[in-house]
Amino acid sequence: MYSSSVNRRAALGKLSLSAVLALAPRLAMARAGEEAEVEDAAEPFSVGLLRERARRLAATSYIQPARQPALSGLSYDDYFRIRFRPEADLWKDRRPSFRAEFFPPAYLYSLPLPIHEVAAGLARPIAFDPAMFDIPGEHADVAKAWNGFSGFRLLYPLNDADKLDEIAVFQGASYFRSLGRGQRYGLSARGLAIGAGEPNEEFPDFIAFWLERPQNTSEAHQGEAVVVHALMDSPSCAGAYSFTIRPGEDVVFDVTASIFPRVAMAKAGAAGMSSMFLFNVAAASPVDDFRTAVHDSDGLAIWTGADEHLWRPLQNPKAHRLSNFPDENPKGFGLVQRARALEDFGDLQARYDLRPSLWVEPLDPWGKGAVHLAELATTKESDDNIAIFWRPEQPWAAGSQVDLRYRLHWGQERFATPGARVFRTRTGADAQAGLRLFTVDLQGGALAEGLDGVALEVEATGGEIAWRALSPYPEDASARAAFGLKPAATNADLSLRLLRGGAPISETWRYLWSA
Repeated sequence: MYSSSVNRRAALGKLSLSAVLALAPRLAMARAGEEAEVEDAAEPFSVGLLRERARRLAATSYIQPARQPALSGLSYDDYFRIRFRPEADLWKDRRPSFRAEFFPPAYLYSLPLPIHEVAAGLARPIAFDPAMFDIPGEHADVAKAWNGFSGFRLLYPLNDADKLDEIAVFQGASYFRSLGRGQRYGLSARGLAIGAGEPNEEFPDFIAFWLERPQNTSEAHQGEAVVVHALMDSPSCAGAYSFTIRPGEDVVFDVTASIFPRVAMAKAGAAGMSSMFLFNVAAASPVDDFRTAVHDSDGLAIWTGADEHLWRPLQNPKAHRLSNFPDENPKGFGLVQRARALEDFGDLQARYDLRPSLWVEPLDPWGKGAVHLAELATTKESDDNIAIFWRPEQPWAAGSQVDLRYRLHWGQERFATPGARVFRTRTGADAQAGLRLFTVDLQGGALAEGLDGVALEVEATGGEIAWRALSPYPEDASARAAFGLKPAATNADLSLRLLRGGAPISETWRYLWSA
C-alpha cells in the first residue's frame, strides 16, 4: 500500500509570513475572531469515549464509507508530486520534536478521514485546506472538492538531532508502518486482518483519527512519545485502537484495541502484518533478475508459549498457500529480515538490507490459537505477497468485546533464540538419486563450543530422510546441517534442530516443500 517515495519532498519557494500562517492547521492557529468557532467544534475525548463510540457503531448496520471522486489519469508518480507543505506541519512550534503531516485523498487513497488534535481532554477537528498542499496545476481544480485527508505521517529526528525523519505512516484501510534507526520502509502492520490470503478477504478501515498533542518536555528527545487513536469499521466489526509510539534504536508501538464483532468472526487475525518476498538463494527468481535476492522479510520467527523458537524461511510459491503454527500464549512472533549485507541483494537503490524487522510482543495471555502465514505467488516486487497474524482458536462472538494489548518492535531482530539461529537455507535437486537436497546454515549460541556431542535431528512428513550430515561451517560458531529428502507426496513438512545431551541448542527450522 505504501512506497518509500513518500519520503521525497519537493523544495518550496519562498512564502510570505501571511501565507505561512494561512497554511497552518486551523485549530492550532486560531485568531481572536476564530477562537469561538474552534472551541464550538471541540468535543470531550478519552479512550473510554472512543471505546463506547466503537461499541455503538458495531450495534448498527455497516455502511460503506463514501470515497472521493478519482482524479482521472492520476498515476503513482503524479500522486507523489502532490506535496504537503512543511509550513503547515502540526506541532511545528512545540518543544517535543514530533511533527504531523497529512496526505490528500487521491490515487489509491480515496477515503477522506476526519483527523483531530487532542489537548487537555478536548478533540478539535483539523480543517482540510487544499492550500496545505503543493498541487500540480492540472489537478488544482479537482482538489478544491476534497473534504478530508487520507492519512498522515509522523516525523521525528530519529537519525540526526537536526533533521526530521519519517517514523510512522497511517494510510489505507487499517495499514500503518514504521522503521528503526538507519533503516528504510519495508513491511506494514495492520489493525486487523479478516480472512487474509483467502478469497473475499475483508479489509477493515480506520475511519477517523485523533492525535494527542505531545506534552512539553524540559529536555528534547528524553523519553518522548506520541499517541494516536483510531476508530475502525468493517462489515464484520468495529473497533477502538490506541498507539503509543516511542522512537529510539527501534521504534516501539504499544497497541491497545477493543474490537466489537457485528457477526461471529472465525477468521479474525490480530496483530497482522504484510510483507514482500520474491526470491533469494533458496529459490530461483520468477523473472530474469540481476540481483541475488529481493525481499522485505526472509523469515517468520515465533517464540512459543512452551519456550521454543521457530524459524520458517519465507517462499514465493507457485500457487497460493496457507500455513499455521498452533500455540498457546505465544511470547512473540514476527517477520524478520536476517539478510543484512548489501551483497545479500546486490541492489544499490532499493537497499533491501536496510528493511526493518517487525516483532509482536503480546502484553496479556492470548490463550490458544495459531500464528497463520499466507504466502501468495507473485512475479512483482511491488506486491505484498506475505501476510501473518494471530488467529484465536475460538471464534469471536457477535456482540462481544475483544480486548488486545501488544507491543510492536520495528527495527532489528528482537527476542531471537539464545541458541544457534539459521542464517541461510538452500535447496536443490539430486536428479540421479531422486532426492531433494537441503542445506541449513546455523550460527551462534552453543556452537561457539564446537560440534562435539551435537546431534542433528531431522523430521519429515510427506517424505523420507535418505541421509543427513552436520559439518563445521568456515565462520565463527557456525555449522551446516544437510540432508536428502525422498518425497512421498507433492508437499513435505520438514523440521530440523541441533541437540546436545538431548536438549535443543538451536531454534527449530521449519520448511514446507512443494513439488
